Amino acid sequence: MKGLRDITNFGKVEAEDDAVLDYFVEMNVTDNVNNNDAFLVLGRKGSGKTALFRFFTEKSQLMYSAALNLNGYPWRVHEKIKDFGVEHVESYVASWKYLIAVEFAKLVVKLSDRHMMTEIVELNKFLNDNYGSIEPKIVNIFSPSKLKVSGDLEPQFLGCKLGKISLSRDEKDLTLGSELNALTDKILKHVKKAAEVSEINKIFVHFDELDRGITSLTESRKDMVIGLILASKEIFKDLKNSSTSFKSVVYLRRDIWDELKFSDKNKISSSNSEFIEWGQDELFKLIQKRVKVSLGEGGAWDDLDDGKRINKQKKWRHIIERTLMRPRDVISFLNILLETTKKRDDENLIFENRDVVASRPKYSEYLKLELDDEILPHWADWEVCLQVLSRMGKVYFTKDEYIGAYELEASNGKTYSASQSLEELYNFSIIEYEARSGYGGSGWKSKFANPELGWDANANRFKVHLGLKEYMKLKEERS
Repeated sequence: MKGLRDITNFGKVEAEDDAVLDYFVEMNVTDNVNNNDAFLVLGRKGSGKTALFRFFTEKSQLMYSAALNLNGYPWRVHEKIKDFGVEHVESYVASWKYLIAVEFAKLVVKLSDRHMMTEIVELNKFLNDNYGSIEPKIVNIFSPSKLKVSGDLEPQFLGCKLGKISLSRDEKDLTLGSELNALTDKILKHVKKAAEVSEINKIFVHFDELDRGITSLTESRKDMVIGLILASKEIFKDLKNSSTSFKSVVYLRRDIWDELKFSDKNKISSSNSEFIEWGQDELFKLIQKRVKVSLGEGGAWDDLDDGKRINKQKKWRHIIERTLMRPRDVISFLNILLETTKKRDDENLIFENRDVVASRPKYSEYLKLELDDEILPHWADWEVCLQVLSRMGKVYFTKDEYIGAYELEASNGKTYSASQSLEELYNFSIIEYEARSGYGGSGWKSKFANPELGWDANANRFKVHLGLKEYMKLKEERS
């Protein structure tokens, strides 16, 4: 069997690494998206949204699914396809529904064996007339200045047939949404009938990378993201009675979802969303799978671990407790640990406690940079709080200690008050708070381990996340 010196790495840091991709087969989220009502997948950066996206758009799922990666999507072009006749949060629903309908049409035309069927012929003609191809790329969906429609696909609006629909409108023209919806309804009827007659089991489109390139979530971009979610909801509802399963699935970062405000949000959260969650057991199973890939059949974590504990903890648990319960954090720590251990000259290398401890500073720096990527777009001066925590110099602290240190920090135009900044530090999993139980005990509550747990404004004792301990040079002293 291979040993540590034979292992190059434990996988890519990105959560779409094949080890993570394969692991999703074993998680309930795949079944809920595939067979139940979930069309919105939420997760922190690095939790595995893209891995799940790939699971549904590669290999066995490839034929029935469209992978719509919005990295490089022309948001500014789409921004102009706005329905001025509705409230702003619904102003992009019509355009997204049309785009989804076109993607459904592309899949049905490709999969159907009924080439002479009226619906297939007309969908073919519509795609060719407007895009010059039956497989237009998503970036070109709104490139025509006008959409040409004919035959049974030609919609009616206010009693008149629409031979063309102009996509260029000003704010005084309130008809774009109604006209696009009329066309979309026609396309979806053709798609539904063609898919059912052709006995196609499922037609899915998957939207990923909505957050790519976002430095600040503008009101316009919020409306566009909300529009995609509401469009997916309406199409799922409209086609739910079909013998073909139709679904538009949206993959979104949890922090972006938390910023959105619209009337159906709670309903979608409870009935149509899946939150990707990793517990310690799931992450250890991922470690085991990654070790098996690296060592070969029969390989396991125990083959790499000397079995000695760190402060009464097993090594794998010591590692996981320094993560934000994300695959990329675990893989990053393991790669750093492997690099550190290989510096020793021992003939038969095995992970020892000294290797884990020596790996923590580099991992801590990695984690801080990861948090920068996630937090800076929403909170530009969050490092003010890190400086306050660093100057206090300890992992455990009280609310009064923090407020006193925060008020002394010389920074003009702080985003939040001291108490508000504590709440934000909790929301981004930088700190945990102590919660008393009804039996006289207590425990630490964190956002990453308890995503649905809210902030406790009455909490008095706090703990900095252990993954940042080395970067911030904190002492782990309980008082």
